[in-house]
Amino acid sequence: MALLRRHRWDDSAQPRLRLVAARTPHRESGPDDAELVGALAAREEWAARLAWSRYAPMVYGLLDRALGSAGESEDLTQEVFLRVFARIHTLRDPAALRSFIYSSALRMLRWHLRTKRVRRLLSLSRSGDLPDHPSPGIDDEGRDLLRRFYRLLDELGADDRTAFLLRHVEGLTLDEITRLTGASLATVKRRIRRASDRITALAQSDVELAQYLGREAGSADGA
Repeated sequence: MALLRRHRWDDSAQPRLRLVAARTPHRESGPDDAELVGALAAREEWAARLAWSRYAPMVYGLLDRALGSAGESEDLTQEVFLRVFARIHTLRDPAALRSFIYSSALRMLRWHLRTKRVRRLLSLSRSGDLPDHPSPGIDDEGRDLLRRFYRLLDELGADDRTAFLLRHVEGLTLDEITRLTGASLATVKRRIRRASDRITALAQSDVELAQYLGREAGSADGA
């Protein structure tokens, strides 16, 4: 994973961020989230680094699993934290920093998916994807299966795709998805069912992919 480095943070300019090698994959010791929020609101430089170190892996993991693109996920992770830092003063419960960041990542994901879909519909690119390098450690067959899966996901609307991914990829409960997305339970269920039906229908001509999706969906429901 990468670490956020802040070069400047003052009242006259937004922080400039870039990715550098992480020093540790584990959560840093130090202030709790409530204290961290206070320091972020006071624009303390160390607070931005600690917030990134503590929560960037969570954000990046969500985006990477949703998009299947390391390059897009890295860029969007930085955007999420820029927005979090800019809006930290709106957080009413300082102890809810994790949920605040996760919700910001979901909003960024939905916005990106809508933009990506528009690019594809306008034929600005064949898939709406930006060029990306294949992920290391995945064999050719597995990589091809993932590409085919994400092509199917590209056929879904942003809200349906988000609900589907939160349920079947992130493994969240329906109540958790309802709380995070702000949609009603009935709406969340409808989106997941609609997405599942659409993916199943699209995968019918691909036996191998259909079997894989069936196993994954069954595993997630059983959990």
